[in-house]
Amino acid sequence: MQQQRRDFLKWSSLFGGLALSPVNLSANMLKTSPIVSKWAGCNVNCGTKCPVKVHTQDGVIKYVSTDDEGDDSFDNRQARACIRGRSSRYKVYNANRLKRPLKRVGKRGEGKFMPISWEQAFDEIAAKMKEVKAKYGNEAFFITYATGTTGTIINRCTKGPWARLLSLYGGYLNYHNSYSTAQISNAMNFFYGGSFASDIATLRSAKLAIFFGANHVETRMGGGGVGYAYQKALEESGCKIIHIDPRYNDSMIGHCDEWIPIAAGTDAALIAGLIYVMIKEDLLDRAFIDKYTIGFSENTLPQDAAKNSSYESYVLGLSDGVEKTPAWASKITKIPERRIIQLAREIATIKPCFIEQGWGVQRHSNGEQGARAIATLACVTANIGIEGTNTGARTGSSKTYDIMGMPCDNPIKDSIPCFLFTDAIYRGKQMSDISDGVRGTTQLKQNIKFIFNTAGNCLTNQHSTIKEVHDILSDESLCECIVDINVTRTPSNNYADYILPDATMLEQEDFIRPSAGYYSNKPYIIYCQKAINPVGEAKPIYEMCLELAKRLGIEKEFSEGRTQKDWLKYLYEESMKKNPLLPSFDKMCEKGLVKFEPVKAAVALENFIKDPIKYPLKTPSKKIEIYSIELAKMQKTWKLKEGQQIVPIPVFESQREGILDPLKQKYPLQFFGYHYKGRTHSSFWEIPQIREANPQEIWINTIDAEQRNIKTGDVVQVRNDLGIIQGIAKVTPKIIPGCAVTPQGAWAKFKNGIDVGTCVNSLASLLPTAISKGNAQHSILVEIAKV
Repeated sequence: MQQQRRDFLKWSSLFGGLALSPVNLSANMLKTSPIVSKWAGCNVNCGTKCPVKVHTQDGVIKYVSTDDEGDDSFDNRQARACIRGRSSRYKVYNANRLKRPLKRVGKRGEGKFMPISWEQAFDEIAAKMKEVKAKYGNEAFFITYATGTTGTIINRCTKGPWARLLSLYGGYLNYHNSYSTAQISNAMNFFYGGSFASDIATLRSAKLAIFFGANHVETRMGGGGVGYAYQKALEESGCKIIHIDPRYNDSMIGHCDEWIPIAAGTDAALIAGLIYVMIKEDLLDRAFIDKYTIGFSENTLPQDAAKNSSYESYVLGLSDGVEKTPAWASKITKIPERRIIQLAREIATIKPCFIEQGWGVQRHSNGEQGARAIATLACVTANIGIEGTNTGARTGSSKTYDIMGMPCDNPIKDSIPCFLFTDAIYRGKQMSDISDGVRGTTQLKQNIKFIFNTAGNCLTNQHSTIKEVHDILSDESLCECIVDINVTRTPSNNYADYILPDATMLEQEDFIRPSAGYYSNKPYIIYCQKAINPVGEAKPIYEMCLELAKRLGIEKEFSEGRTQKDWLKYLYEESMKKNPLLPSFDKMCEKGLVKFEPVKAAVALENFIKDPIKYPLKTPSKKIEIYSIELAKMQKTWKLKEGQQIVPIPVFESQREGILDPLKQKYPLQFFGYHYKGRTHSSFWEIPQIREANPQEIWINTIDAEQRNIKTGDVVQVRNDLGIIQGIAKVTPKIIPGCAVTPQGAWAKFKNGIDVGTCVNSLASLLPTAISKGNAQHSILVEIAKV
């Protein structure tokens, strides 16, 4: 009874106190109701969308479990949520939880707010929207890139109610690319005409697998997704597994035959060295190369290409006078020359060979080149289009199901690379297509003046050079209004003018779209059944947008007379017309989790390899473009930052703040952030139970630590010209000498100008990459010292 009393008082305090006297407490606590269980889903952006089962009593979540339907066989597996999804109740009942609308009372960035009513919030936000539209036009509105709520129909960061509201109000500035995949997505578009990848389950047919910076087990831990599929496929294949990565990651444990440490950002140099051996020892599949690709050799170059501009000429040194020998590659990558030679022979002769890269490779200032180089390795060895092979891209799933999203027809087509949103605040009207990668127009018409930031921490924390971003966002003469919508306080919403408390996925009905997650060959759909009412005064974003639509005079157009559940029913039943395998809407509402039979694991470019005439690629040549015709055009027309270049072939480019940068004399250690099992980007940081199990540490190699007198547990500072972060050292041989890392996504917290929250982005540059204008947040040089 004492424990019940303590539990009651705990929940009572969370909800602001309940009107029950101590006399009636025992009587009320004895009247316990049965446990009620409902399905919901974890919709953060880890790459998997896992079901969670929410168990409540008297309207309070008692515990959260996960999928217990099915068994341990791969084709009937349980989609078990990881520690993050199972901790959902700690997000709901968090000390940092937003329960009322807030309005800024201090300066931007100070984090000072006062509670206000929803009526006041809606009235003032709508009035400011009208003012901005009249003064600057709709191009001044912007919805930031965010991933805190993804994959749902209604509760989405971007292409949901907010996008529909602004589209009906006259439009808003679009963005393209993502912080996760800007470089690789653009690289694959120029290379293959799109992003194509085999299902990870096809790995079961491979004889050899080469992974460049791939870490499925840690980043996509859910039992229904790629992490589990990766492990099961390896168990079935018995193939040799080689991981090439600066860091020994969890995907190597128990599965990896060999870890080849590599200097960060030098993958394209390794590829050139490997292909040099293949050329010299006649190990290439020339027939495949000539049939399916252009630009590897001189005889397959486009007619207008310069002499010796092929990739083969580059490798042999005919274009620049430098032969890309294994010895040359070894000096750059720090991989022994002998191992490069052996690896080249293995990849060229053992088939099928499954070649994949994670997304860390492309998150460097030369990321597009590294991504295309790894794809080139898959092409020249003919490891594409057959079982057990991949395109060199990050693997995906065999997507066969989808549900329509809310219709959003934005009349404005102007679009910026999402990483350049801070540029668009202070110099938007100067940004053009050839200087900043703007699309839909040759030049922006307006600076960003009004921001909606939904479920995102990219305003500051997940952006770069946080101190500089602070200066931009704090200047109210630049962006005039920022509305942040979230379930919790974050570093980013310190810069808001209004903070609106959102409802979690456990507090509303919604679909989690099956196409939004990576589930390999076993698709499923989750219908969130609403386990509890929203905490405090929190609202689903559909209700927020509906209230603003009323004040903006577009209520009828926005809602079409539908409630949130009406929209879910309508969109689902429209989707059923295209896919008769979908169960009825009533069945989905009743069951919550519906799994489908396994589908055939997709093999990327299978049809193209079988018949390239009937199934051409969407590149200018209709083939795989090792020499990109489009990049050759951009090379002549685009205006680049100093030191940047665009090259039609995937040459090794010494990255800014990389291993060959002269700045290394001042800052000798390469530094980057890695994706962590304790967070999804910065989501779940606010949960202390997870932080306790997954501490924030700064990894440094044993050799580097000895030189600096650093031991595990020491407080250290990581410094460069952009900032200083402080944290706890972990001395380990699991990171290559000359490199150090820390988990990305930690929440920045500044004391005396030092980020004691250990956010790696405090040290990352705002300079975008040349081609995609993406975030090169892994290209950082630092020095580390014990405090």
